[in-house]
Amino acid sequence: MIKAHHKKIWELFFVLYAKFHLRSLFKEILFRDMSVEPASNLKQGDALSAGKSVILISNHFSFWDGFIHIIMNRALFRRKIHIMMLYEQLIKHKFLRYGGTFSIDKGRKGVVESLKYSCEILKDFNNMLLIFPQGKIQSIYTFPFRFEKGVEHIISHSKDVDIYFNINLLDFFSDKKPTLTMYYKHYISNNFKIEEIEQAYNLFSQHCMENERGEPKR
Repeated sequence: MIKAHHKKIWELFFVLYAKFHLRSLFKEILFRDMSVEPASNLKQGDALSAGKSVILISNHFSFWDGFIHIIMNRALFRRKIHIMMLYEQLIKHKFLRYGGTFSIDKGRKGVVESLKYSCEILKDFNNMLLIFPQGKIQSIYTFPFRFEKGVEHIISHSKDVDIYFNINLLDFFSDKKPTLTMYYKHYISNNFKIEEIEQAYNLFSQHCMENERGEPKR
């Protein structure tokens, strides 16, 4: 497998690259906390949890997902981000490993190695692991979500971690560029079976989609 190999100069490059291109793609990016009613915009540092590593479970809908989450991480989590990517994709862009991307191979041996590596990452509370549980890019309109089995293994074998759900949705309304809303919720449960996590994520996603159909954001 290809392991992440963070380098500060590359991390800075990815942040600047993300800010530049995302500014041209979106009117704005909003972070919306769905842990409270009504949903509220998150402020910098609101999601910070001292002494725990972070698992962020998110929908995978575009090439830009990793860059979007780099910005989210800097604004809210302030962790060293790690992103799981299919081996055949990462081998074409190996420089991404310097920003925290590592590979997973769908072969049995490759999967076991990558899952073990993921659990090692989460032993350090300074780290965050971004997981796209669908295992591949799908339409932003995908629903319900179906999770790969690896999610259950990582969560059940990791101690003292904070788990967060995230779904990213787009709306143009009357603007030329869409607003990207990164909906977000702290997941708390003692049941780490894949069926339970998948069901909870789908309920969260449904709630976010209903919220998105409300009034245009200001």
